[in-house]
Amino acid sequence: MNPKQIVKKIIDSSTYLTLATTDGEKPWANAVFFASDKKYNLYFTSYNNSQHVQNILHNPHVSIAIFDSHIVPGTGAQGVQIEALCHRVTTDDLPEAIKVVYAKRFPDAKERAKRDLSVEHFSLPDSEGRTDHLYKITPEHIYILDKKVGKDTRMEVEL
Repeated sequence: MNPKQIVKKIIDSSTYLTLATTDGEKPWANAVFFASDKKYNLYFTSYNNSQHVQNILHNPHVSIAIFDSHIVPGTGAQGVQIEALCHRVTTDDLPEAIKVVYAKRFPDAKERAKRDLSVEHFSLPDSEGRTDHLYKITPEHIYILDKKVGKDTRMEVEL
């Protein structure tokens, strides 16, 4: 597989990513469910009071790691590391973000139909009880390990 295919396979086959954020003093990493679009933007939902959202509001620069943690050590594990910007999804981008995230979270259309996945629902202000929002991670640099060069040597993959 070429590097682009490796990145695509890892992103498409993964359900969770490790999101690293900072408030400018302390780092914070956590796992979040995610979905991706065709341009490799990554989307997730989270609560306003979470540490990672508070960090993103302070500093939108994030780092991401996506990998299969079930791979047996020494058998060719591969992961994707991403440097990115992260922002809350705005009204104009909500239809696409809702579609991408919830098609993955609830693949069964009947299950999705039971939920309010309207733009209006996701546009409710915090003052009206909305405590979770959609976030978009826009990759700036994507890396994988360069197995030809040697251990722990990364190569940037242009998508």
